[in-house]
Amino acid sequence: MKLFNLLFAASRKPAQPFGWPGMEDKTRKIILSVFLLPMIIALWTNSALAEDELTVSLSRQEAGELSYLPLNNNSILASVLDSNGEGVTGLTIKDFIITRGPQTAQIISVQDFAASKETGLNIVLVVDNSDSMERREAIDPLLDALQGFLALVRPIDNVHVIVFANRPEKPDPAIPEDMTTVFQSNNGVDIAGFLRNSFYPNTTEKTYLYDAMAAGLDIIKQMPAEKQKFMIVFSDGEDINSRAEAQDVVTAASGLSNFSAYAIDFMDKPGVDPFLKSFAEANHGRIRKASSGKDFLPIIKSFSSTIFHRYVVSYRFINPPEGTVSIEPAMITVDELTIVDTSPLLNYVYFDTGKSNIPARYVSLASQEETSAFVEENLRGNMEKYQNVLNIIGKRMVAHPEATLTLAGCISDMGKEKGNLTLSKDRAESVAAYLGNVWRIDAGRMTIKAQKLPPVPSTTRVPEGVVENQRVEIYANDPAILDTVKSTYLEEQADINEVRVHLSVRAEAGIKNWQVTLLGDGKPLKKVIAQQGEPPPSVTFSLDSLGPDTLASLSRISARFEAVDMEENGFTIETENLCQVQFIQREKRIAEKLGYRVTERYALILFEFDWSEIKLQNQVIMNRIITKIKELPFSQVQIVGHTDTIGAEEYNKTLSASRAKAAYDLIMDAGMLPAGTTVNHQGVGPLNASYDNSLPEGRALNRTVVITINYATTNM
Repeated sequence: MKLFNLLFAASRKPAQPFGWPGMEDKTRKIILSVFLLPMIIALWTNSALAEDELTVSLSRQEAGELSYLPLNNNSILASVLDSNGEGVTGLTIKDFIITRGPQTAQIISVQDFAASKETGLNIVLVVDNSDSMERREAIDPLLDALQGFLALVRPIDNVHVIVFANRPEKPDPAIPEDMTTVFQSNNGVDIAGFLRNSFYPNTTEKTYLYDAMAAGLDIIKQMPAEKQKFMIVFSDGEDINSRAEAQDVVTAASGLSNFSAYAIDFMDKPGVDPFLKSFAEANHGRIRKASSGKDFLPIIKSFSSTIFHRYVVSYRFINPPEGTVSIEPAMITVDELTIVDTSPLLNYVYFDTGKSNIPARYVSLASQEETSAFVEENLRGNMEKYQNVLNIIGKRMVAHPEATLTLAGCISDMGKEKGNLTLSKDRAESVAAYLGNVWRIDAGRMTIKAQKLPPVPSTTRVPEGVVENQRVEIYANDPAILDTVKSTYLEEQADINEVRVHLSVRAEAGIKNWQVTLLGDGKPLKKVIAQQGEPPPSVTFSLDSLGPDTLASLSRISARFEAVDMEENGFTIETENLCQVQFIQREKRIAEKLGYRVTERYALILFEFDWSEIKLQNQVIMNRIITKIKELPFSQVQIVGHTDTIGAEEYNKTLSASRAKAAYDLIMDAGMLPAGTTVNHQGVGPLNASYDNSLPEGRALNRTVVITINYATTNM
């Protein structure tokens, strides 16, 4: 706005003639309007948008009308007027609100301007000292009233007094006549003496009001634009003698910034003078009519209150949040492991209540032509292998033409399945039909049996156990048909499964809400969203849900912290350090003769419900595991027992520990282990379940002991 005022003033009155010699004023104005004014507007707009505008308001609506002037970066000069235009006194810190954009400042102090020793006022008094004042016996009332005003003048104030001057008796034609006298001081006593001397005995015969006002405006123009400036005009009569005209005064005042004008009309005619009224109101002030000398005191007292009773309001905007964010660990290594996955075959097919058709979750090949492309070694994980149980058995039956099957249909023997042996038989026949139609297994190689509950049923006390008894159990006379399913594949495995983001954040106003985003190569991976209140010292992110393949594709992990404080200050910072991700491929380890890592997993899933005894088929698997361990020096063997979710958690933890201990005892009883071999066991019950406990096969697969052997080898 200051820039606009200065440029606008320059466009109204250029220091040098604008344009070519002889150019008319009208032409210059057209050029100014067409070329210069758009530039002025653009400059002003850019300046205004450069920073958020300061807004000052009052917390109490009845406190009055507020205007203010910025003094520096942390204080303003505020004026508050009541409905009568009088200055409001007694305001405190609680009454002012200062904002910039979304930020609200802290008000540090509110000081009455009269007591301030840092900020001075610039005041110009234009006083009509014509001889009519003497005839109307108004001089002393005026001087007395001004005493109260001048008593408020401080050493830091700058006061100019302009009065009329008498015409010389013998004017020198070579010297321009000056119809005004100017006195400048910051001492109220000296100013009072000058005013008294201007009336006694120096009243003037004529009135030079416009000349005096123009002279005062010239003085004001020399004052700093950012300082507050006041003009008080006292007039006793109409001006018919000035060389300056009313329009000259208006023009001189245009473009002034931080300028206010006040007027006292003591003219001997009804109503206020139209010119003085428009001048005062156009320049953020007001006019008062004085009908007699007794009116001077309340009017000047009112103006004094408005001008001097202001407030120096000191404030500061609370600093936005600041701090640091770091991440650990510094490195995550992702190895490409060779996984040798050996899974016993769960020889049950589960059915929906009252149904005999094979559920859609089992993988069914559409025709005999698709069987040639089925390779069980390509299957990964116990669940994928189990969902292909009929295809695995079918493929093996083709490979072993002498083998036979027994298909035992079972029911829950409850509700709609109560005593329904026909349903048992239909279920077994559905399995036989699939093996016959798709895998061409001769019906003579399959025996159908119908029975109620399975030989070792699950509990019927809970719905989950009831559903598990709705199955077909598959038995073979050749162990190869139901032998374990072995597959070998490459899998990424990270040595770290979580990262921790440490937060050291300070916020003067307190944190309103925050969030932390985990970044992979600068892109969001996971986030903790919109938490309220102060953040914790650290936030931990699990990497399990990302998967090791996602980690292997990254080169670095970082984090971004975002917060908003109670004053709506925003704060965003990213971790100063980075968590590097190192992906080591199997081929690289082989090429560098480092030895690549191998993990062999064995799952013993043939534990019946609530059993921990290792039966014959599990014993066969255990013998293979023991043989493998004895071939591998410096291997790490981990035995973990699991259960489903049926029953109490503590009971299941004990059951899972018993299952793991049974496997551990078999290994340790087998005799001397190779040098450097370590064997650990634990039971975790239903925790960290690998399979969906809402499915009967998921619960069956969770009744397991998983034995993992980790070792390094250079064999290809």
